[in-house]
Amino acid sequence: MTFQPGRPLPADPQTTQERTLYHAQRTSGVMGSMTREGGTWQWRLLRGDGPDAYGSGGWSDLQKWLQG
Repeated sequence: MTFQPGRPLPADPQTTQERTLYHAQRTSGVMGSMTREGGTWQWRLLRGDGPDAYGSGGWSDLQKWLQG
């Protein structure tokens, strides 16, 4: 069983709420968590480290990160 923090990330950014923790699986299979505040998304891998383990930006940036 995989640990999944927060709610599943909706496909539409308009249905997300600020300061709410979401989770989504990257294409690589690794689970990540993300939250939005002031229109900026912040994301982080649940496991792993490295230059791609975390980041911040807009919705499109988050979607690109999820493709990794």
